[in-house]
Amino acid sequence: MNVPARFLPYLSPYWRRFAWAVTAMCGVAAFNGGAVLLLKPIVDRLLIARDLRMLWLTVAAVPLLMAGKTAVSYVQNYLMSWIGQSVTQRIREDLFQRLLEFPEAGRGAEILSRVTNDLAIVQTELVSVPLYLIRDSMTLVVLTGSLFYLDWRFALIALAGAPATAVAFVVLGRKMRRYSLQSQAMMERLTDRFESGLRGLFANQAPDPGSTVLGEFRAENAVFFALMMRYLRATALAAPLMELCGSLAVAALLYFGGTAVITGRMTPGAFFAFLGAFLSAYAPIKNLARTNSDLQRALASGERIFELLERTRGQAETT
Repeated sequence: MNVPARFLPYLSPYWRRFAWAVTAMCGVAAFNGGAVLLLKPIVDRLLIARDLRMLWLTVAAVPLLMAGKTAVSYVQNYLMSWIGQSVTQRIREDLFQRLLEFPEAGRGAEILSRVTNDLAIVQTELVSVPLYLIRDSMTLVVLTGSLFYLDWRFALIALAGAPATAVAFVVLGRKMRRYSLQSQAMMERLTDRFESGLRGLFANQAPDPGSTVLGEFRAENAVFFALMMRYLRATALAAPLMELCGSLAVAALLYFGGTAVITGRMTPGAFFAFLGAFLSAYAPIKNLARTNSDLQRALASGERIFELLERTRGQAETT
């Protein structure tokens, strides 16, 4: 199932707001890149050349940059929150309407799990995933451009390990989505067990604690634990892997950059700006790594929601 395509009818009425949100995200990326490029004149002209005029320019530029970044950050956060709330509101209403028309579409626990747990995941990720994915990707583009602007040779050194890291994240992403789907399906079964137990309790027909029901529940609970740990192992590996690759790149930059400054092939300001741009990329890369995990969970939850909608739609077509 192409889950992103299934969201398009729900997102399309809000494309203007989304376009404004994307524009604001690009603004945040531009301010992030501009702040890093300030390091070069600050070090070269202010700290080394002791230019008093540069001091006043820096004092004026820093709060202006932060004010602009604060404004566009507010716009992007508000608009994406509005879109996320609106989309999940429409999906929730469609689910409720379909389930009222076709109450036999699924078991109560299955429906409850998808309407509450899965939709809550989708609502959260509809706000955070586009925000981090677009904003931080654009920030990386701006910072990468800054690296090449400052020194293209060092930029190639800094980005040498990027392809291998990207392949690792793709492999981890596939694992996370698979384990997320399996764990959510198992959670449905556990919820169904609880629901059956509560129905029997209220009907004074609770099963004997020594019966096979408790053993089956424990077995399914153990399976759920194992699936969740596989998912969490994949998510836990992403950040340390990124930090390891980043530390190797920083070590290489310190060696080659330090050598260039000592031999006079690069100014201290250019080196600090380059190192600052590279280190500034750490936060967006970390956000993207976490977003990959969140995206896989959202896709798995969206697949389960739209599967339920398709089930009721199929029943409507056969009646």
